[in-house]
Amino acid sequence: MITLESINDFYEAQFREWPGLKASYDALMTAERRIMDMAGMNVGLQYNPQRRQSTEAAVDSSSLAKRPCFLCKANRPKEQQSLKIIDGWDWLINPYPIFPVHFTIVSKAHEPQEEIPLDMVAAADAAPCLAFFYNGARSGASAPDHLHFQATLKDELPLLPIVERCHTADKSGIMLSTDFPADLPMKFWSLVVMPDPTGMQLLSILPKLYGFDATTGAPDPGMVNVIVWMDASRRLRIVVFPRKRHRPACYYAEEKDRCLVSPGAVDMAGLFILPRKEDFDRLDTEGIKDIYDQCGLTADELRNYRPAPL
Repeated sequence: MITLESINDFYEAQFREWPGLKASYDALMTAERRIMDMAGMNVGLQYNPQRRQSTEAAVDSSSLAKRPCFLCKANRPKEQQSLKIIDGWDWLINPYPIFPVHFTIVSKAHEPQEEIPLDMVAAADAAPCLAFFYNGARSGASAPDHLHFQATLKDELPLLPIVERCHTADKSGIMLSTDFPADLPMKFWSLVVMPDPTGMQLLSILPKLYGFDATTGAPDPGMVNVIVWMDASRRLRIVVFPRKRHRPACYYAEEKDRCLVSPGAVDMAGLFILPRKEDFDRLDTEGIKDIYDQCGLTADELRNYRPAPL
């Protein structure tokens, strides 16, 4: 089992072998953050210029074909080591961190982000101190050509304690966030999965839960963000954000109106990662709500949308 102590030991070993990694994490400690109150939920903003390459990543098939895959073992930094936790996966420290503890869990095979990997559940069971998050191919993944998910400490994501409070552990199954006793700016499905046949059936449909393309209306497996974790009672928790757009209109706007934000699971869970200082300074609650409505589903869309498994 992964513990905070084993995580700390792994980080210290990697810092000794890889000075550039330590420099990235030292820089993160000076990153600016500010908090915005949105209907009783604290949504965070982080100014993180190290993440600009990820935010601006070109993820069309032509661009992907022109660059070596940075998640394949042959193309990783020689200093980057892996924890061996789950068969078929390399557990790596992310060299461009959002959090003081930030892992990327990478498939040993070069295969695309086609559906939610159920091995996230095994990861959550092996590391109950962490929350695991997945970005669909058109929902924040900067390497949609190589299957991977990520992890951080559970208390880094503002949404998780709200989900646990509003969807109590004794209420197994799926609950819409619109049925929570809180008007949250982001909309999602919350799952409490029991270790029984009903829970296993619920897990089996997880890879088929995703959003749709806003232009065509067609279901799209790339339009989804997911967070998986074990709560304090060892109950499996899953949050699924169905998406309808990769990036908001402000991402493509003229400079005076532009906001360089490409939401992934972390942003959808209440922490906006902004690589430009001007965006960090000027983004307000109205802008945040608009980004959630454009990229995720609105309250009415969530209530009315039923993917095939539901």
